[in-house]
Amino acid sequence: MDVTATLLKTLGHPDRLRILALLSQGELTVSELVDILGLSQPRVTQYIKSLEQAGVVERMREGSWVFARLKRGHDHSTAIVGATLAALPAHHEVLSADSERLIKVRADRSRQAEAFFTSVANDQGQLGHEYLPQADIEAALLDLLPARTFERMVDLGTGTGRMLKLFAPHIRSGIGVDDSVEMLRVARHILSDDAFTHVSVQQADLHDAPLKDGSADLVTLHQVLHFLEDPSRAVQEAARLLSAKGHILITDFASHELENYREDYAHRRLGFTQEDMAQFLADAGFDLVTTRTLPAANTATPDVKVWHAIPSSSAFLATG
Repeated sequence: MDVTATLLKTLGHPDRLRILALLSQGELTVSELVDILGLSQPRVTQYIKSLEQAGVVERMREGSWVFARLKRGHDHSTAIVGATLAALPAHHEVLSADSERLIKVRADRSRQAEAFFTSVANDQGQLGHEYLPQADIEAALLDLLPARTFERMVDLGTGTGRMLKLFAPHIRSGIGVDDSVEMLRVARHILSDDAFTHVSVQQADLHDAPLKDGSADLVTLHQVLHFLEDPSRAVQEAARLLSAKGHILITDFASHELENYREDYAHRRLGFTQEDMAQFLADAGFDLVTTRTLPAANTATPDVKVWHAIPSSSAFLATG
């Protein structure tokens, strides 16, 4: 009773409701909430802390950024929040204005990322080689999968098509999805050889690929999630595309504190903890099979991790 009363009291403040309404559309940084709400940073931080204490919001610090998101789960508190948000008027003047400002914040963020991708595309996709141990990563990817030919591969966020090129000898067909026209131009050039006639690329949102449910038996997300507002959505899309006996491979940075990766490489997230990825996979209905860690060559670069998972059934957990 006391917990419910405290929560209802917390939800009784209009600005806290505005924050919850915004977070229901995806996680945001404190500074983004400040810009959208037009409130001071101390005030927004205070509201988020009170929502966190009420058990309905989570805060995550990554370097100098602090993210806020709605707490996942199916407990009493999250049910109350869900019912409260559902009861908010659909066309309330203040909430509508907040949503419009959220669209602008996301558009600004997308432009910054697109500028980075364009610069990479203009360099024929070579920037990645400067800070990734490509040979080690690719060897690990091939080593983690069972030795077989896959019927259809889908590479979400394909970029320059590097994963399609790597797995081409091991698949009957493959398609790469990416939103960047510039990156896809590079991919088509790289995949123009006769050895890649069975693979193709397509411009589309990786969160909503124009492909049928269960149409792939191999899905890859290679160095994609750290660019995304909501990495879990991409993992859920992979789950939609994957057949019951399929495999997913995710490559990304381990959690790190290298702030320059935000400015230099347009990263939204500074890597992921093992707990982060395990939660993304579990929420999407996957069993984590293996994690492979590839140590950084020096302190100026982060470790890289490869996660191999399958649709939930009987999987063993191994980390390294």
